[in-house]
Amino acid sequence: MDQMMSERPPEGRETGFEAFNALLGNTMKSLEHLKAKGMGEYGLSGMHTLCIRNLYEHPEGLTRTELSRRCGVDRAQITRVIGELLAKGVVFEQESGSNYRKKCVLTEEGRKTASEIDALIKKINSFVSGEIEPERLQIFYETLHEICQNLKRAEEFL
Repeated sequence: MDQMMSERPPEGRETGFEAFNALLGNTMKSLEHLKAKGMGEYGLSGMHTLCIRNLYEHPEGLTRTELSRRCGVDRAQITRVIGELLAKGVVFEQESGSNYRKKCVLTEEGRKTASEIDALIKKINSFVSGEIEPERLQIFYETLHEICQNLKRAEEFL
């Protein structure tokens, strides 16, 4: 907390956008450090973890297209990540037409890894949320979602 306080610019020199940008930057750095620390022992990246978590929540499997949409990345990136997860023996694909129609499913080893990752993420979430009331967190996430939508519209504006 002291480090965050020392990184703030002097009063009166910060706009809402500057504060938002700095806070998001610091948040992303912390998230990347947590991902690297937590997933390092599994040899997984943040994108691997995101795919595994989505597959864990959908034991019947998801297509690459569905994973792409849920993870918010293009299909080419999902194809690379699935290839890496196939090589690690964490997922398998059910036979079906094209690659984008095959369902990706966690292997037994993948489900075990996903369960451990899920427990770790829940522990981190509990620590990060701390004593913040659930209502305040709900408002925060709703507001952040709205800001993200507005930023997307601003991209089209410029």
